[in-house]
Amino acid sequence: MSKLPYSFLAIPHEFLTEDFLRDPVMMRFIVWMIKRISPDPTLVPLKGKGQQLLLEPFEFMFGREKCAIAAGMSLKNVYTRLKQLTGLGYLKKVDSKSSSTYSVFALEVKALRQNVNGQENELHLEQQIGQRTGHNLETKNKDLRKKKETFSAITPSVDRSPFSEKQKTDLQGLLVYCQEKDLRISERALRRWIRLYESERITDHLLLLLQDIDRIKKPEAWMETALKANYSQQKGNIKENRLFIEDFARRNNWNDIKITSSYCTHPSSGKDYSFKLPPDDFRAMVIGCYEQHRENWDGSHGSRG
Repeated sequence: MSKLPYSFLAIPHEFLTEDFLRDPVMMRFIVWMIKRISPDPTLVPLKGKGQQLLLEPFEFMFGREKCAIAAGMSLKNVYTRLKQLTGLGYLKKVDSKSSSTYSVFALEVKALRQNVNGQENELHLEQQIGQRTGHNLETKNKDLRKKKETFSAITPSVDRSPFSEKQKTDLQGLLVYCQEKDLRISERALRRWIRLYESERITDHLLLLLQDIDRIKKPEAWMETALKANYSQQKGNIKENRLFIEDFARRNNWNDIKITSSYCTHPSSGKDYSFKLPPDDFRAMVIGCYEQHRENWDGSHGSRG
């Protein structure tokens, strides 16, 4: 059989959506990243140490300056895109292999899915790229048969069962809603979210998205991060915790607690408390700070009778 006289770089389908393609800087980072990823274990020599680092499949070494030079990006853009992909769940830092001079990240292949005939199928990256990225591709019948056998033997790790009637109804409702509000949200994304989250959670976050739609450049990517972090719950926490500390400080004449829109801080103890915390935890920590503050104050000024 003939050998293709080309080298290909196989980029997973998830990174070829409109939101990613509209960001050329992000695509620069993704191309740099995919070039460094292998579906096989790899030994990487560590310069100046005479040692080698074992990278598991889909792990890669990251150094901000080297990435910036190789990808033609600024240091700030490199850091921002790395954080975005990590926040979206596509990358995970491997703390056990990182050091002060470099970091190791892993591509979360379970986060990569491809939409085929309206059905979501999770693809292991081996099946998506066939072999190591950047290597010459050969078309051999035995290889194709082997790939088909391997693919059919994969154990599903996500829910691929047909939608329930409720899920179908939820999907249709969300599709209509996104169309009416002119939101750039794909059906593929909605299907995935319905499998992962309650419909109320998705709706709550769509409302949050609309409240700040003029500032958000990538609605679908924003929704991925927001749903995972549960922004709507955090917003409720912020409101409840802020009302609590305002009332608590007023009732107890706690004048040296400083309150902002998103957290409160106690300068004399150097402690900050985010309003995103669960309300019970927030109250316990704030009250504990206040009681310690009163004990210290009473100790230095004498007890009040």
